[in-house]
Amino acid sequence: MLTRERQTVDAVPVAKCNNCGSLEYGIVFEAGRAQVNQIVRCGDCGLMYAFPLERSNLSEYLNNLPATLTDQSDTVKHTADKMPDYRRMAGRLEEFLPRKGALCEIGIYSGVLLNYLRSRGWTVSGIEPDGRAVAYARRVFGLEVHHGTLDTASLNPESIDAAIMLHVIEHLDDPASAVAQVHSVLKPGGIFVVETPTYDSWTFKILGRRERSLSCDGHVFFYTQETLSALLQQHGFEVVKMQLVGRTMSLARLLFNIGVMAKNRKVQDRLAALAIRLNLEKYYIYLNVKDMVRMYARKVSSGNERQS
Repeated sequence: MLTRERQTVDAVPVAKCNNCGSLEYGIVFEAGRAQVNQIVRCGDCGLMYAFPLERSNLSEYLNNLPATLTDQSDTVKHTADKMPDYRRMAGRLEEFLPRKGALCEIGIYSGVLLNYLRSRGWTVSGIEPDGRAVAYARRVFGLEVHHGTLDTASLNPESIDAAIMLHVIEHLDDPASAVAQVHSVLKPGGIFVVETPTYDSWTFKILGRRERSLSCDGHVFFYTQETLSALLQQHGFEVVKMQLVGRTMSLARLLFNIGVMAKNRKVQDRLAALAIRLNLEKYYIYLNVKDMVRMYARKVSSGNERQS
């Protein structure tokens, strides 16, 4: 009986902040209120994260399904919509690395951005867990893409000049480990570009549980400018540029986001029907409500001093 009780106690998940290792936390949103997971905030450094998780988040993205992506697939069109913004990102990156060199994008999805960077003179490679997206990027663009994760890619130490991770870090089970791996594969002075929603924004302060990015069940880490900077710095990076960025999107996508914030299925369905009726997919706007942060970080030291 004592053994059985001990096993039950041992099975209870223990929170541990991915940034600072603290076991202390306070509950921000109960499970089911903002998203499917409970969301907590570290009592020491302030990092917000989903806890507990029923299973590895990354397992949701490792996909070997035979379904084929095409240019008309919603997810492909959505990634292509972002290109006006990412062209500006590429220009900024080249201010830090004018000679370009070897670049790896972690989480390429359809490969639209990676193909564009190749056209600018970079020697590119990519990593993507979704097998459908890998097949699309290889077939359409002829890109060199590893089907898997950063853990399985086996990149050589100090082999690349730049790494890009756009709207990926918030999905990872262990972002600190990923940042340490990026540091390892970058050459001295290499640049790491990371972009993610930020939760020191006025939209989060006003909307709370209705904030659109918070509502995504696949988001498990919720950074502020301070907590993301701290993560990069403790793993040997110096933040050399920080931007609060917006997004080019179709009016249909804008209505979709409004529906997400409404947290009401009937509202979402009506907005989707309205977007179809008015053909809003073909009309675009640029919107910046300063709820996403993009950081350019330079490798400056040997790396992580904190032991997990």
